[in-house]
Amino acid sequence: MDERDGRGLPRTIANPDMGMSTTFLVTAEESEDGHVESRVTIPGHEPGPPRHRHTDFTETFTVVEGRLHMDLGDQRGLVLGPGESVHVPIGVVHRYFNAGDEQAIFDFRADPGHRYEQGIRAATGLSNAGRTNARGIPRNPLEMALLFELAGTYPTGVPVRVQQALARCVGCVARWRGYDPTFEAYLGRQA
Repeated sequence: MDERDGRGLPRTIANPDMGMSTTFLVTAEESEDGHVESRVTIPGHEPGPPRHRHTDFTETFTVVEGRLHMDLGDQRGLVLGPGESVHVPIGVVHRYFNAGDEQAIFDFRADPGHRYEQGIRAATGLSNAGRTNARGIPRNPLEMALLFELAGTYPTGVPVRVQQALARCVGCVARWRGYDPTFEAYLGRQA
């Protein structure tokens, strides 16, 4: 597999805050229906991203190696082993993490995947620039609002519609202040 996709972006990106790496096997532009396929490596004892939901794409996780831990809706502490999968519908609260000692590797699919791909590349770029916390959340509230809008991904605790409205308002301020809502500057810097 080429080290870069058709747009010249790296296929493998690494998030230093979370110790995770993502290799894009099929990008949204490469698939006929816009889905994304990737292979993700998550180190042992990594809490992963906070509980969250997506507003316009589904996800499927299939474990390749190790054990992947998940919370899915009301189910907490699901443990998936090699060959086991879980599908996350749009809007369902979830998180994935690795509570074990060994790394876990899983295949991941997002349908449609354009917003996922943009979001993960932007979040990883922000992490590599030292602009996120240990859970991958931007420290700057303006960048956080723009990232939530871009990825269509929102944490739990506040209703999504409220977060979307707030992200739009704060996003307007961010754009007015000169922040790039597409995080284009980070797309080429992820070696």
